[in-house]
Amino acid sequence: MPEQNFKLIIQCPKSESVDAETRGSIMIDDEVVQQIKLSGTDTQTYEFTLDMEDGEHTISVTHDYSADSSCALVIEKIEMDDIDLGVLAYNGTYKPIYPEPWYSDQVEAGTAPKEVIGEGQDGSACLFMGWEGKYDLTFTTPLYEWLLEQL
Repeated sequence: MPEQNFKLIIQCPKSESVDAETRGSIMIDDEVVQQIKLSGTDTQTYEFTLDMEDGEHTISVTHDYSADSSCALVIEKIEMDDIDLGVLAYNGTYKPIYPEPWYSDQVEAGTAPKEVIGEGQDGSACLFMGWEGKYDLTFTTPLYEWLLEQL
């Protein structure tokens, strides 16, 4: 099986406290490969290498917990085999988990928030996880074939 190298830069751009913690995880095909733990306004780089069979795969980043409501988890960069995916990362989807009763109030007011953000429709918004939720990007290996298909 060929090896696939990954590098993700993730940050919490705003926090009410330097001790506020934001947590999540990085997964490949629903298997956790790295835990995310940011304090205050940290930026962290997460790197790992996996043996991957050729075919379809999904890289996911979850935003599982924020100590305060001003915290967000932001994916600054995704690299695979030293290639910055750049705008291809915008093809991913972010599915927020909206808190109650806020969500119900928005629906009742006729301003229901999007259930899915991204799929190339919302610019970089899918990389900014202000609510807890999950970002997914599906890709195929061999990676170079997938990259050529995306151009």
